[in-house]
Amino acid sequence: MKKILTKGQTILYIYLLVFLLIITSPFWIWFLKESKSLDVLIVDKTVPNKSYREHEGFVWLLNNEKLTQKNNQPYSASKDYVGFKFDKNKTFKKEGLPKDLNPYKLIYLTDQYGVYKEEFHKKNQSGKRSEQIYGGLTNQEVDQLDKTLLKGGKTLIAEFNTFASPTSEEVKEKVSNLLNITWSGWIGRYFSDLDLGGAEVPVWVKENYEKDNGKWDFSGKGIVLVDRNDFIVVLDSKDLKNSGAVFNLTKKGNKLYEVDRNIPYQYWFDIIEARNSDEVLANYNLPVKASGQEKLDRYGLPNQFPAIVYHQNRKYSSYYFAGDYADEPEVPAIYQSEFISFWKKNITTLPSFYWKAYVPVMKQILKTGLQPQIEQKEIVETKKENGVTTNGKTTKKYIQVLKDGKWEDLLIKGVNIGIAKPGYFPGETAISKTEYLRWFQAIGEMNANTIRIYTLHPPEFYQAFYEYNKTAKKPLYLLHGAWVNEEKLVSSQDAFSSETTEDFQKEIKKIIDVIHGNATIPEEKGHASGTYSYDISPYVLGIIAGIEWDPEAVLHTDEKNQDKASYAGTYFKTNDATPFESWLARMLDFTTTYETDKYKWQHSLSFTNWVTTDLLDHPAEPLESEDLVSVNPNHIEKTDRFLAGLFASYHVYPYYPDALNSDQKYMNYIDYQGKKNNYAGYLHELIQAHHLPVLVAEFGVPASRGLTHKNVHGMDQGFHSEKEQGQINKHLYESIVSEGYAGGLVFSWQDEWFKRTWNTMEYDDANRRPYWSNLQTNEQHFGLLSFDPGKLGKSIIMDGNTGDWEQNGVKPIYTSEKKGLISNVFVHSDEGYLYVRLDYSRNIDWNMNTSYLLLDTIADQGQQNIQMKNKQTVQTNNGVDFIVSLAGEKDSNIMIDSNYDTFYYQYGHLLHMIPEESNANQKNNGVFNPIRLALNKKLDVPDKGIHIKFQDYVTGKLLFGNGNPLSSKYKSLIDVSMSKDKKVLELRIPWQLLNVKDPSQRLIMSDFWRNGIEGEQKTDGVKIAVLATEKDQTIASFPEVVNGQMNGADSYLFQWKEWEQPNYHERLKASYYIMKEAYKSSKK
Repeated sequence: MKKILTKGQTILYIYLLVFLLIITSPFWIWFLKESKSLDVLIVDKTVPNKSYREHEGFVWLLNNEKLTQKNNQPYSASKDYVGFKFDKNKTFKKEGLPKDLNPYKLIYLTDQYGVYKEEFHKKNQSGKRSEQIYGGLTNQEVDQLDKTLLKGGKTLIAEFNTFASPTSEEVKEKVSNLLNITWSGWIGRYFSDLDLGGAEVPVWVKENYEKDNGKWDFSGKGIVLVDRNDFIVVLDSKDLKNSGAVFNLTKKGNKLYEVDRNIPYQYWFDIIEARNSDEVLANYNLPVKASGQEKLDRYGLPNQFPAIVYHQNRKYSSYYFAGDYADEPEVPAIYQSEFISFWKKNITTLPSFYWKAYVPVMKQILKTGLQPQIEQKEIVETKKENGVTTNGKTTKKYIQVLKDGKWEDLLIKGVNIGIAKPGYFPGETAISKTEYLRWFQAIGEMNANTIRIYTLHPPEFYQAFYEYNKTAKKPLYLLHGAWVNEEKLVSSQDAFSSETTEDFQKEIKKIIDVIHGNATIPEEKGHASGTYSYDISPYVLGIIAGIEWDPEAVLHTDEKNQDKASYAGTYFKTNDATPFESWLARMLDFTTTYETDKYKWQHSLSFTNWVTTDLLDHPAEPLESEDLVSVNPNHIEKTDRFLAGLFASYHVYPYYPDALNSDQKYMNYIDYQGKKNNYAGYLHELIQAHHLPVLVAEFGVPASRGLTHKNVHGMDQGFHSEKEQGQINKHLYESIVSEGYAGGLVFSWQDEWFKRTWNTMEYDDANRRPYWSNLQTNEQHFGLLSFDPGKLGKSIIMDGNTGDWEQNGVKPIYTSEKKGLISNVFVHSDEGYLYVRLDYSRNIDWNMNTSYLLLDTIADQGQQNIQMKNKQTVQTNNGVDFIVSLAGEKDSNIMIDSNYDTFYYQYGHLLHMIPEESNANQKNNGVFNPIRLALNKKLDVPDKGIHIKFQDYVTGKLLFGNGNPLSSKYKSLIDVSMSKDKKVLELRIPWQLLNVKDPSQRLIMSDFWRNGIEGEQKTDGVKIAVLATEKDQTIASFPEVVNGQMNGADSYLFQWKEWEQPNYHERLKASYYIMKEAYKSSKK
């Protein structure tokens, strides 16, 4: 038989076949690979044309990975998404989220910016903004996503633009909670050519820059940064080392993904912050030179920030890509190839972020990073005994919870949450579910395990609390208060009165129904109302009944009801009790009876107490009312039918009452650190007297400018920086734990603008307190969460940088045409302060120079003869009410016209507690006084040999430093900040230092010599004059001083806008992070 092929031909064909197999291997290997079904919902609202580029890169990747729809069909970029869609007749339709999101395992939010008229009609080649057709996430969509994710087993991926315009602020807050990140308000983009003649930079960028900064004069590469108000910052080629932001994985990211280092990213990005830094998988670095870093510092911008944040909880996982990652203009036409992504990543030299970073990260996420669909075990265990459910009990020292079926001690690491936020009184119950949920997340991150509320909150609280515990890896327990109507108790002076008891029992029933998700409460002014359908009972650790008891009401209750001292109920009984203690036992019994009968549940119980009504005797207490009567928890006992726990609760602060700072056994007590500690001394004696667990339900100090009470060891009520607040709170908590308490709850979570305190309450308008931040009132600033005045991104940051003034568009009120010391003067204000900025023509030397601000707030008053430190005088024909002396760190202060001095009028003229000044009631008397606040009123108790002198302190002294919370040198108490070159000075003056009673309505103190301390009037504003001296000469002034005379009519009148709703933004104080570490490390 004749051979068909020679040996050589056979070998050639074999080689050819092998070659063809190798050449085609990417294709046949891909076809041999098993496909998998993955239900993906793509949401893209930015589809101005049929390129579908915002999501086509993701669709290509799904198809390349052989991840198909349920019908085994590949995904289509033109069909398989919702958002802005084209139809057959060159028109469009808006397709929202499907009604049912349950089938989808992965939800991917690409660009939500939207489509605009000019883009849709292809007329907008230059990037001008036009009317919006469609765009931005909606409330309804985010709520639907929230509900779906809480069902479990799903993954959410979102990328730029999810937060920026046109998405509303409310929606941003909600989606931020889902992703566990916070948007800074800034976005940015790299441009290869900034030249005005180029088409790359959008017209709106150039127009907004020129509006604020003058001519656009940039060329070459650069990064443009844009804030939420379209303020533009440009980093040009002189400011940058490399092209674009530099992308790098973190240590955690490197364990998950194989991605090269230092990958340039050259498109739009967000500047965000991860609420949990452990969740950052990748960062951007802006490759700036020294000049670029200077620009970033000027506007408070970081040079490193998260690029990828991965958040996982018990129900869902989420990723946020802080860039337009799926936007790839050159996606291959075919996806049926196995090695194309490898080739693009490793072989080609093109610097494509899509291939080098996005594709390898997404491949791994699709392979191993999606949330598994598994049934999650409840994080709180309960026990049923005799048909009654409990989740806690108590030993002699601690509250216990079940863990793996066994009772374990739970050291309480907690925080008290109030019911108000700025702009609202507590009775308006205005806190939203989004805010509550964000707070719970932050509290959980603080390593706290318990929160406490004092009264009924709105339904949003309970929904957010329920949802938090459904997703959290560790539970957050609740100690729920049951509020006694203090007004009725005090007016009746009898807890047994029907109006007090019936009202309290009604409140108890309401609280129990609410925590079991079974209440509809009708509207009642000053109270929370609505439908309460979320059963949070498993997470409720206990109920703390009552308030800080008025000692007179307790005493008179005892006197009026001597026949009611004994009580034996179903669940509680008394032993050697007073009538008031017996009443409390009845109320606890009522609580348990109602909950057991209706819900077959029992929660642990306690009642509020404080030092004023503790069970100890305080012979060193100067005030009779502070040691008048006792309420002793030991006199109330539980019966065998009560299955939960009973514990005592006290509010204990280190500075009040006076006995804590006058009793030698407290003052000289040596604590766990071997130091004197009056707080630990009191705690030691208190717990020794108890036979049940004792919880310190309130402790803490405020981070306020104002001061109210002093402590012998410096743990004062006020005038603490945020860092000092945290350090003292940590010390207090460690004292609590070391003395064997069941734990403690710091007071409080958030600042409370509506609060008052005794030494400032006469100086403001009680009806307008929630509308502004009074740094002089310490009670407003106990929080770990600050409500900083002004909108985020629109606040003045006290650090000597001027970028924030530029962002706010503040123009100078005075510009020198001469070569004087002061070149420019700026003025601004917000809900907390009056700000003044002085720009100097040279470095300021405090040994040579002093600057003065002369402030006139009220007509027909004030001093007209102004004497400066160099003994020069200036005559002005308008009155000066306040003089601000800026003379360096030791000698700067604010002085007040003695005729307008509220402190002297109240304590000298009215109360005669300080020496009287003969001419204080005379206008233009030539005297300025230091601004002071009272600390202690004069008190004589002859039978105890107690004689307390009047105490006060100077609050008008100005402190220098850096007030930028992002700075390592941050000092929250500062009033003055200087730039590094000593050529810019920033000053902030709390409104109350200027006798402003309500800045929101421009209300100030009136002439109290005629109208009394309660008098108020509207001001036109603040007239401002500026002087600068050098040695014995006045070298700069505005208005100009001529022959020692200044024309007050030429002073600048600063008129700020009134407001009904304050602007503010949340910020976690430095004390939050200190308490986070304290709670992390504390053990019983």
